[in-house]
Amino acid sequence: MTETPGTTDLTPAGINAAFSVPDSGGAPAAVYMLRGGWAVHYDAASTAPPQRGNTLRELWPQLPSAYLGGVDATCSTDTQRVYFFKGSTCVLYDIAKNEPVGGSAPVQIGDKFPGLGKDAPDFTQGVDAGMAASDGTVYLFRGGQFVNYDLETDEVLEQGTLEEDWANADYPGSEVYGGVAAAFNHPATRNGYLIAPDGKRYAECDTDPDAHRVTSGTKALRDRWPYRTFVSVVDDTAGILWVFDAATGQKIRQTQVGSYPGGVAISPDGFLALTPIKATSGTNGSLTLVDITSGAPKSVPLQDQWPYRVAVVPDGSAACVATVFGTAVHVVDPTSGAVRSVEIGEEASCVVAAPDSSCFYVSCRSAGDVAVVDPVTATVTRRFDGGSQPTELALTPDGSVLGITNPSSGSSFVMIARTAGGGQPIPVGVGRDLMAVAASPDSQQLYSVDLDSKVKVIDIPSATHVGDIAGLPDRRLSSVAVSPDGQHLFVTGYLGTSVQKLPVGGGDPVEFPLGLTLTQYAYVTVAPAWG
Repeated sequence: MTETPGTTDLTPAGINAAFSVPDSGGAPAAVYMLRGGWAVHYDAASTAPPQRGNTLRELWPQLPSAYLGGVDATCSTDTQRVYFFKGSTCVLYDIAKNEPVGGSAPVQIGDKFPGLGKDAPDFTQGVDAGMAASDGTVYLFRGGQFVNYDLETDEVLEQGTLEEDWANADYPGSEVYGGVAAAFNHPATRNGYLIAPDGKRYAECDTDPDAHRVTSGTKALRDRWPYRTFVSVVDDTAGILWVFDAATGQKIRQTQVGSYPGGVAISPDGFLALTPIKATSGTNGSLTLVDITSGAPKSVPLQDQWPYRVAVVPDGSAACVATVFGTAVHVVDPTSGAVRSVEIGEEASCVVAAPDSSCFYVSCRSAGDVAVVDPVTATVTRRFDGGSQPTELALTPDGSVLGITNPSSGSSFVMIARTAGGGQPIPVGVGRDLMAVAASPDSQQLYSVDLDSKVKVIDIPSATHVGDIAGLPDRRLSSVAVSPDGQHLFVTGYLGTSVQKLPVGGGDPVEFPLGLTLTQYAYVTVAPAWG
């Protein structure tokens, strides 16, 4: 194993502002979460993914131009009017009318909230978060400090610290006691949400000024406010990355990531698209990470000319990049950016991560086996038979079975191999020129594509080809991914111009236009992501 030092923090921040608005008569109560210049819109009473995500410019075009790229904080009231803060300025915006209140020019916080200048002058320089209290007043937060402010009388009713004045003995040492990244109230209850500094976790609270306190331990924000499912596609030659909403086909992002990428994965926290990039002019390749909503890239250099395929363990502790012609895989620490290279001795074609984050499985095409890599020790712990030419991999969500493509000039097979090892993998003939394979969420089926216009369905328990799912006619399919609910497949085709969404239970395909023609092949993945 060789190791390179950390190069960058690959872990992105979560949301940085949030607010709620009550029922407006024509629309139900809503919660908006903001991250930079992007916001998502939830139904406040639902536990479903957000209804939509858009740029601030698209949602609230009359915000001051300096605010459209992102704000520091927001603060809801008990009406449709919301305060947006940036630096020492703020603006009041009517969400229902979609227009600023009293003009669009930013106003100094001290002028809009004169009571702060008298009793809490630090808050006039900037605010981290704000939310409505249950009695119509508002809370503003700055560092570990807070104030309760009366908007009618323009006075500070209370001020203090979260650690002393919001503390609950049942939840000592809460992450939010030192400060919050965002805060919002539920429009119909006294319940509120204090977002931890990383923007990814929250603690519930009581918003009553006579009883305010933290009322829960820290929880993952996405467990209560889940993400949408995104489809990510990258062209293997031109190096263009597309991200679509899997339900609506809304194009979230289209960006250049570099020439000859070798796959795409979504980070477990849902904020990044990861793709390995081939080296140019004799340099080393890299792992590029693109922030899905902001488009900002980060790059981690790898000691290899052609990184190819990437996977991330579900707990987010490590990513693994395989190499198409090299003899090593690279284990990347997502916090420090440190890279550890692990010799596997054979050509690495593909890599997938175990659902319990215990290991990576790497197909070694020339050796005819699968190497098991421990992400903690960065070592190969064992190997097992993968067929004659193991290439593409799909791991069932229960972690028990690998689907392995074995392409050849004659008949091709998808091999069914047990990850526990032992015994020979079972071949299932499905055609020629196998390109990709994916597993169903219930771990009962594999789906393969082989430059035909149909997806082949393999039943795992019986190890048989049991049917086909038709895509658009005369389209040569080259990649496949499955929606988390198992209801749809997403495929791309050789020289294709769209992503096809195929109902597993039958029905007409839906196309998500790319706007460009894929130069050769593409890689596709489906996962919940923020935005």
